[in-house]
Amino acid sequence: MSTDWRLYLVTDPRLGGGRDAVPGIVYEAVRGGVGVVQFRDKECEDEEFRRRTRAVAEAARRAGAEVGRAVPVFVNDRLAVARELGLHLHIGQQDTPPAQARAELPDELMLGLSIESGAQLATALADPAVAPDVIGVSPVWTTTTKTDTADALGPGGADRIARAAHARARGIRAVGIGGVGPANVAELAATALDGVCVVSAIMAAADPRAAAADLLARWDRARRADRG
Repeated sequence: MSTDWRLYLVTDPRLGGGRDAVPGIVYEAVRGGVGVVQFRDKECEDEEFRRRTRAVAEAARRAGAEVGRAVPVFVNDRLAVARELGLHLHIGQQDTPPAQARAELPDELMLGLSIESGAQLATALADPAVAPDVIGVSPVWTTTTKTDTADALGPGGADRIARAAHARARGIRAVGIGGVGPANVAELAATALDGVCVVSAIMAAADPRAAAADLLARWDRARRADRG
């Protein structure tokens, strides 16, 4: 079954009201239309991280089964946990080297990589054997959710990176992250991005299911208008 990249949720326990709340938010968000989930918790100890990853993966599985689609779950950075639990892996530029991640991940698992510039993309795609399956193009706009990022790319910059990725590597997907929310998601639907990643727009929402449905509807309307 193909992956629906249009709306990708990255979790944040602080924005979600605490770690215990995260699986429930993921469940509701998938019910609302989220097609991919990344579990991110930078301050969690390894054993607790493993336990909470399992809970999020189970929430995504249950919700996905109810709405009739498989929802891939990515683990942020922690290669050993991804490998142990049979989940996909997303890494940043300062995390596990892509070659190591590819060597240690089973072939059926996807690798995501954060990309902030054309130069980083060229490096990531130089060796097809270790190229990522999906890139997180970031930051599109300035965001307070993640502070260790490069200058904002804007929709134009994100579009250029997505187009370059599609041209250089067959089947690679590109999603935009950084400051994405209801007010601007439509701007990205007019680019070559395959979808958007959001954090606070869903994690901090009073109704995560409704927030996800609204974001997806805005993306779909704008993309139909752009390509119709």
